[in-house]
Amino acid sequence: MKKKNSLAFIRERLIKNNVIYVKELSTLLHVSERTIRRYIDELQLSGVAVKFHGGVKLQKIEAGDVIKRTINETRVFNIEGEKKNREKRHEDNCLLYILGSFNLDVVTEVERFPSVGETIRAISTGFYPGGKGSNQAAAASEINSRVHLFVKVGDDSFGADAEKYFSTTKTGTYTLIKDISVKTGSALVMVENLTGNNRIIIDQGANATITKAEILSDINNIKSAKVFLTQLENNIDITRFAIDIAKMCGCYVILNPAPYSENIMSHLSSVDLLTPNGTEAELISDIKISDLHSAEQAIRVIHRLGVKEIVMTLGDNGALYFNGTTMKHYSAINASVVDTSGAGDAFTGSLAAGLVEGRSMDEAIKFAVAYASLAVERKGASSMPSANSVGIRLKKDCM
Repeated sequence: MKKKNSLAFIRERLIKNNVIYVKELSTLLHVSERTIRRYIDELQLSGVAVKFHGGVKLQKIEAGDVIKRTINETRVFNIEGEKKNREKRHEDNCLLYILGSFNLDVVTEVERFPSVGETIRAISTGFYPGGKGSNQAAAASEINSRVHLFVKVGDDSFGADAEKYFSTTKTGTYTLIKDISVKTGSALVMVENLTGNNRIIIDQGANATITKAEILSDINNIKSAKVFLTQLENNIDITRFAIDIAKMCGCYVILNPAPYSENIMSHLSSVDLLTPNGTEAELISDIKISDLHSAEQAIRVIHRLGVKEIVMTLGDNGALYFNGTTMKHYSAINASVVDTSGAGDAFTGSLAAGLVEGRSMDEAIKFAVAYASLAVERKGASSMPSANSVGIRLKKDCM
């Protein structure tokens, strides 16, 4: 077996069993114990594992505070100490795992976007919980209660706001890492009053400081999930690492490639479902999208990069699906637009939840299109509609 395949085998066995032994691996891989020790050295250098005499074990979390909520209780404990939250019953295990971000959104409503160098008056300014991962979890949790969210914040006022927010949301379970050395992520959102269009600037803060050890501390939740969903608001090395871990755990991997980073291109072949919007699809495919025909060209190029399935969101033009053989366009549903800043997250979160619930891809996309049309009628990216309202919207659209 080649070295690359051997390392992949060792990683998968380590993820499954948490600990493995040199002699066992030597027998299974038909190589010397000395060779196995060299492989283990590489795993330790990558931050995945820690050696001990005769074997290797998964890296433990390093330092700081973590808050974990199970279905029935919340516990706070020091990461270096013993985990005190009890094991969840099997029926409480998550089905959808979301590695994401939390930002405190500062949302300013304006009559129109200012020109360069121009100062204009705001209609209103509000503070809302946000971040793509948090928004997608909010959407998914309206549809399915077995959602687990992993986020990281700073030990500051925005981080305290995050704790308060997650303690009151419908998100079934979550892991919230607090780090005193960084600040909580934030976003400046400008929303145009007449159109609902937005312009967004994010400061990643703690979202960009997640470590491999912190991801591995949540490995049991990843193992229990059917679907793993992530975006690109975290540090890209950890996003790639977490995708690899999710694949090893047998998860169906969904990536929302926003905000776009070319550093994710090498990992697209590990993604089962990609959910770019038109702008992100242009950047990935290097094709200018001006109509449905050019969108179809772009989605074919993205598929050739190794992604198994793609759902491209096209705003007022709905969504486009392609899996290598089937190409299908889904028309948008008319909505009274208030704020489009959470539309993409509403779509991706509800799509993932629909797949977890056993809907076919076709049914899940139809549901997500309707769900997103309801989300844009609300102010605030994290303000998500209930699942019950989707059926009503779909019936009206058919009339």
